[in-house]
Amino acid sequence: MSIINPILPIQIEVLAKSGYGHYTLLINNKKIQTKSMIELEVGVQYLVELYNDSGSIIEFKNLYKKPNLSFFDEGLSLITNLLEEGIDFKKFILHNLIECKDKQKYQILKEMLFASFENVYHIPFVFENKAALLQMKKDKFLEIYLFFGVFGPLKIFIKENEILIKTPFFKVQKFLSEHLKIQVLQDTNVKPLFEFKKLFNFKG
Repeated sequence: MSIINPILPIQIEVLAKSGYGHYTLLINNKKIQTKSMIELEVGVQYLVELYNDSGSIIEFKNLYKKPNLSFFDEGLSLITNLLEEGIDFKKFILHNLIECKDKQKYQILKEMLFASFENVYHIPFVFENKAALLQMKKDKFLEIYLFFGVFGPLKIFIKENEILIKTPFFKVQKFLSEHLKIQVLQDTNVKPLFEFKKLFNFKG
């Protein structure tokens, strides 16, 4: 069995479903027909490790549903100010909510505010012209959820001088272990620290 991408997972988009377990996928701007024993959601993007045997049958491994990411151009500067200057995060959000006149930015700030009620710093940002996400929560240790670039989701635990990284992907675990002097583990249960959900659903 050969590895389609020998280094990192790739992004796929489920375009359509035709019959039991048969799907049309978009991979590297190409449409392919394949069969998956894993139930996939049409219209959803995933990160996944792909393998094949003799170039015909594609096998999915470690499928991860891509979270909804927002382009927030102020994200990186906010992260810098938060880490270096210790700004009042809730005060920043409330001030910008009051002043906000952009619908998309208002939604982002609202999600950040609701996350703060759960003691989570939720900050979308832009990295290499792609939407990314940083979430942080401090309890007995610092827990970080980071989704960016080709690595996808990373869960980082920092306690005193100890750092542990978890990833749902074998390829990412292997790559980071070879390049970092930090313990990196594969864990298929890596989840965000906060997910925004609509609080009200009125039906007429």
